[in-house]
Amino acid sequence: MLRLLAFMVVLYLGLGWLAERYITKPDSKVKGFFRLLRSPVTRLVARALPAPTTERRLLTLSMGVVAGVWVVLIILTEVLGAR
Repeated sequence: MLRLLAFMVVLYLGLGWLAERYITKPDSKVKGFFRLLRSPVTRLVARALPAPTTERRLLTLSMGVVAGVWVVLIILTEVLGAR
C-alpha cells in the first residue's frame, strides 16, 4: 500500500511540476490545486533546505525524495516477498 501511495505522490508532484512550468497565469486555479495537493510534501522538504529556495527547485527536490522512497519501497517489498 505504501508503494502505491508513494507512486501517486510522485505522479501528483510531476503534474504540479508541469503546471508550474507551462501555465503562465499566476492566479491559475490549476496551479492552485496542485500547490494545495503537494503542500504537505513540499513543506517537509522545505524545512531541510536553506531559506532562499525557488519553488521549482523545491518541487524538483521533493519529487526526487519521494521517488527515492518509492524505489526503496519497491526493493524492500521484492526482497521481503522473496522469503
